[in-house]
Amino acid sequence: MPAPSTNTQAVLLLTSPLLQGGGRAASKEPVLSPAEYAQLAAQLQKEQVQPADLINGSRDALLTTLSASFTAERMNRLLSRGFQLSQAVEHWATRSISVIGRADAAYPRRFKQRLKRAAPPLLYACGNLDLLNAPALAVVGSRNTPEALLRQAQTTGELAAAAGVVIASGAAKGVDETAMLGSLSAGGCAIGVVADSLEKVSAKPIWRQALLDDRLLLLSSDAPSARFQVWRAMGRNKLIYALSDAALVVSSAKGEGGTWAGATEQLQSLRFCPVHVLSDPRGGPGLAALAEIGAYPWPDPTSTEALRSLLHSTEYRPQAVTTPEQIQQGSLLEMVPPEPQQAGPTLSHEPELGPSPEPTSQSLLPQAMAKASAVEAELGQTPAAALATFVSRLVLNCIHEPVSVEELAELLDVSKTEAKRWCQRLVDQGLAHKITKPVRYVRKGQS
Repeated sequence: MPAPSTNTQAVLLLTSPLLQGGGRAASKEPVLSPAEYAQLAAQLQKEQVQPADLINGSRDALLTTLSASFTAERMNRLLSRGFQLSQAVEHWATRSISVIGRADAAYPRRFKQRLKRAAPPLLYACGNLDLLNAPALAVVGSRNTPEALLRQAQTTGELAAAAGVVIASGAAKGVDETAMLGSLSAGGCAIGVVADSLEKVSAKPIWRQALLDDRLLLLSSDAPSARFQVWRAMGRNKLIYALSDAALVVSSAKGEGGTWAGATEQLQSLRFCPVHVLSDPRGGPGLAALAEIGAYPWPDPTSTEALRSLLHSTEYRPQAVTTPEQIQQGSLLEMVPPEPQQAGPTLSHEPELGPSPEPTSQSLLPQAMAKASAVEAELGQTPAAALATFVSRLVLNCIHEPVSVEELAELLDVSKTEAKRWCQRLVDQGLAHKITKPVRYVRKGQS
């Protein structure tokens, strides 16, 4: 397996527990949380340097430019774990797991174009990385799905194989696994974005031959030994949609479950690709409910030409919107206009996050007002209500792990009072809870 680039090594030292458990480094110093690393990446961008500069001779001078959130003592402890890093990389390599960072050429273009600044800083991969940029159809559904619909998921996978289309899914039992195996058994290719331990999933016998044949990629944004967590399953949903040209939801509950959460997020905010649903009541009440909020009926293509046409059709193409994830490292006003899409992958020598042009208030205000009017017309909300919904989703996205008010305020470029007010609103709504000693906020269901 290729050795991680210097940039990727630096990010691993800062954010990965390496071979330790519980998210703690060998020094007993907590690694940087996603929110903290987002802060750090923004500061490095401001200084026009890369993560690699933190592990070369310029580290000491660079550390003095960082905010008080990143003490030199803590950063040095994390960055000095070179021996643990070499052990971890060797351990992963023996399991055919490689690590790629956002600055690496192998990093998927679609993550950079669609997720932008919310693209995972690291990806752990087992299999053929070339599949990341291939035409793809996402096929997702509930674990407990009737046998008749599982057969349809398998048939869809087989058709995708014949059409040269990759099946993208979550590699979980039920619809995900069935669709992927349908493609693989027919000689096609698949990508599984896993929410469980990548080490365990990649060792399953059902995936072995496809991995050997370079027809499968198993992918995770979490360390290969990370155990299943609900929030990881929710987070991987957007990665599946971000890799795909279109999506099919085979079955779904209504108002709950990972399939419902991923599809509604895609339909209502992310809009990376068109979402289709089966018109079959056996798939659960969620299918009809998804259709009510914008999902298209699955046209049930029966030929390879029809499937390829579906993936490239402009009839179903959703309108791109600015997502909460896209503004994690900038103020709300600065990121109102969506950033232009990149034409291709960032070269390995380029910084992780390129500089953004400074917009003017004169150019932003008309766009912001137009966007607010569009939201009001589409959702039946006033601009104020739409903004409240938008910011709530943004803050929830930032507190997957416990975050202090100070960290959140710096991340969102708002005052501590404003950050605390939004956190308390989420607590009052039952969407988050407050942790004491020290005071931090985290999404409901996380700890």
